[in-house]
Amino acid sequence: MTAEPVRPLLLVQMRMALICIVIAVLGGLLAALHYIPELSPQLHDSGLGLTKLRPLHTTFASVWIYGAAIAVIYHFLAHQGSGLQRGDVRRFWFHTVCWITAGIGIVGTLFAGVFTGREYLGFHPAFSVLLLAGWLALAWSFLRRALPGFWGKPVYIYFWTVGILYFLYTFVEGHAYLLPWVQDRPVRDIALHWKACGTLVGSFNFLVYGCLLYVSERLSGCPRYAQSTLAFSLFAVGCLNSFTNFAHHTYHLPQSHAVKWIAFVVSMTEAVILLRLLYDTVCMLRQRSSGTEFEPVVGYLSSAKIWTTVMLTTSILISVPTLNSFIHGTHVVTGHAMGAELGIDSMVLFGCVAFLLREVHPGATHVRAILGGGVMRGHLAVLNLSMAALVLWLTVAGLAHGIYRYRGLASPEWVGLGAVVFPLAGSVLAGALLFLVWRWLPLLTRPRTQEGALESDAAATQGAARAIR
Repeated sequence: MTAEPVRPLLLVQMRMALICIVIAVLGGLLAALHYIPELSPQLHDSGLGLTKLRPLHTTFASVWIYGAAIAVIYHFLAHQGSGLQRGDVRRFWFHTVCWITAGIGIVGTLFAGVFTGREYLGFHPAFSVLLLAGWLALAWSFLRRALPGFWGKPVYIYFWTVGILYFLYTFVEGHAYLLPWVQDRPVRDIALHWKACGTLVGSFNFLVYGCLLYVSERLSGCPRYAQSTLAFSLFAVGCLNSFTNFAHHTYHLPQSHAVKWIAFVVSMTEAVILLRLLYDTVCMLRQRSSGTEFEPVVGYLSSAKIWTTVMLTTSILISVPTLNSFIHGTHVVTGHAMGAELGIDSMVLFGCVAFLLREVHPGATHVRAILGGGVMRGHLAVLNLSMAALVLWLTVAGLAHGIYRYRGLASPEWVGLGAVVFPLAGSVLAGALLFLVWRWLPLLTRPRTQEGALESDAAATQGAARAIR
């Protein structure tokens, strides 16, 4: 079977992923408006309280990461051997129906006030059955192709294999709270919950790392990094980190200091290796790009490199047990999570989606104009600056709150400026993300027969951009 039949599947998968990021952005934007004292009661009375918006935001932000990574995996499957088989396509539509049904149900029940209060699993566990069934179908399609000759394959196969298996494991473990002997023991419940959350983050990190290496190999034509010692070192350390990084969230629970230090050292090692890998990958792709035109894949990966540096620095600080006692439960943790998931994981995946959009429109000249150009260079700058402002404010305000809380004092008055900073920076960031989806929309919705019209639209867009400049 040729690679052509994968085109509609890739488009469907990317549409679902980008719909998820739109839902996450809108949920986050409405949540940010709660920082305006005059608006918060009105939002709550309208049925848009934080207890509904936060799980909506965190759930769909995570699903966006998984969804975009799965699109890259299907691109790989379609270009291996004889391509996608009929059974692969049937399983694709099966898990797509499962996930869409679960997504609609999660949104509906959250707004109906049905939620669990669990981190990343705030929706009713009935929908977990559909999500799990879909993942089992995905695992079947992938593993039957990945396992034969597994030990001689590139490292991105290792990343994806472990990421899929990690998700299945951690997803089941995350529902341990439903067991009565866990519900009745709060300390055990918290420990298991954060252990599952740590492995959950590890699972989508593995999928993202695999996508980074796969797309870099496809663009550069160089398989060296996918077989390098550095890449396999990141894989080995990532495996260990996924089972130890929960300790960052459980410093306040009774546990050995050795566990805390192991989690700290392993997490920092993973971040250092990832930074080196991103640095080398960006340099390699820049050498192969031509001219001064904005190259979207390189641009997004360069941003991920910068954010990895920033997050590595903050990770070192907030993982020190003494400092962690100040920031635990404050907005510092929120800012760090946002910087990691949006600045690192999402930036890598934006680059991967840009790669896939070019793949599903081979030879179409309008694609380069839509994905790149001066407009998108400026957009990336706005995206990074607004995210930096938001993360910086959350970090500074959260740290101040933690220090004053430790001293038994009320937070300083200037922290109240969050009523202006948070909604403003959050609105700019949300607008930048929604603009990105809007910009990509023609490549996701228009059939090939309309590519001539798209080229005209792209030319008009470029002309308008030059007029503005």
